Parts: sequence; structure tokens; C-alpha cells
Amino acid sequence: MSLDDLRQAAIDQDDPIVSSSNFDDPVIIEDDDDRLFGMNAIERMFLSIGLFGIVLILSFLLLLVTDSIAFNF
Repeated sequence: MSLDDLRQAAIDQDDPIVSSSNFDDPVIIEDDDDRLFGMNAIERMFLSIGLFGIVLILSFLLLLVTDSIAFNF
């Protein structure tokens, strides 16, 4: 099998990323999805607010348990 046969076999394969059969043409892959870690901006916002709340509550409870703060009733 010559190099030309291998090159032609590679061109003929149906590759989803490379849709052009000519390697001289640039392949433009557009990614319109604004996802980071599989989440969009709203989901990341709610996750960050939730994590902030959990850290806030756990920090407050840790201060109560260690008697660093106390309630005066």
C-alpha cells in the first residue's frame, strides 16, 4: 500500500470533525455552547451561591462549637 493509497483512504473516511475532503481548506468548527464544566452561566451562579451558603453555615457552626463566639441570652 503506497502513501497515496493511505492518503486517499484517510480522505474517504467519514470523520465528524473534519468535514472537508480537501486538506488545504481550513476546517472551521463553531462552538456556540457557552458551557464550562458542563454548566451554563445560570447553573454556575446557583452552584457558587449554594457553595458560599454551605461554607458560611459550616464556618458559623465551627465557631459555635469551638466557643469562639457565644450567644448571650
